[in-house]
Amino acid sequence: MPHLDLVETTVDYYRRGEGPPLLLVPGGSGHGGVLERLADRLADDYGVAVMSTRVASTRRPGTALGDQLPKVHATDAAAVIDALFDEPPVVLGFSAGAITALDLLAHHPERVRLAVVHEPPLVNLLPEAARLRSILAEVRESARVGDLEAAGKLMTELMIDTDIRFTAPALRRFGGWPDGYAGTRPEPPTPELLELFGRLGDLQPLFLEHVLVQFTGYDPDLTALATHAEQLVLAVGADSGRDLPFQTAAALAARLGLPLTEFPGGHLGPVERPTQFAGALKALLDASTGLVPPQ
Repeated sequence: MPHLDLVETTVDYYRRGEGPPLLLVPGGSGHGGVLERLADRLADDYGVAVMSTRVASTRRPGTALGDQLPKVHATDAAAVIDALFDEPPVVLGFSAGAITALDLLAHHPERVRLAVVHEPPLVNLLPEAARLRSILAEVRESARVGDLEAAGKLMTELMIDTDIRFTAPALRRFGGWPDGYAGTRPEPPTPELLELFGRLGDLQPLFLEHVLVQFTGYDPDLTALATHAEQLVLAVGADSGRDLPFQTAAALAARLGLPLTEFPGGHLGPVERPTQFAGALKALLDASTGLVPPQ
């Protein structure tokens, strides 16, 4: 990937297509390569850029990596927008990238045409916040002492926490799927994606120690987001059931008085179902912004 030199770090990016601008922000360890298949399926209609975070990008020698903050990643995203686009793009972020997109909209709204925010895991919005933060701190501590197996087990249990019960707002969907998206099959990963997944294992300890707690404990600026609610779409996966990220997205929607928009797949829908996800996103943007160019 080419890269941009920012303050004390670099940010890698990937570009495809021509047309209205669209920025994709990954979750997890922050490597944009996981969204390349989605970008390729959007490139017929949009000028797409996929950014990696400063955690996953090629850093300059000697750059220290400490705890990461959504506001810093949002500032990075704003710098990417300034460097790559002539006008504010649609920004799609999922998981940790969705939290970055929320901070970007709240504090740099002039740089965002529309923020599509897919399952931001904001635990402070839930009644069980104290218990959830305690579990997340235990995940981080396990990672710090090198027990990634224990950290992974705790994460899995947390994601499917059946003790959480939050009533979701009504769901809406776009894209001509009369029976909804639930149960659609993931697309088989390409050899290139499998190779990337293998390399991303090296980033998992960094994510668990320096990103997980800092991002999930982020308190969104609800006042600012309400002010720019017309620029915000809150999204969930059709297969997410009542998993933690679905619950937090629903809680945010309730706080802001916004509907939830349903996309194919679960929490990793943008990665696992790129063709279906791209179709749904195109239909949403056509209905929401008129950005799809005439055929």
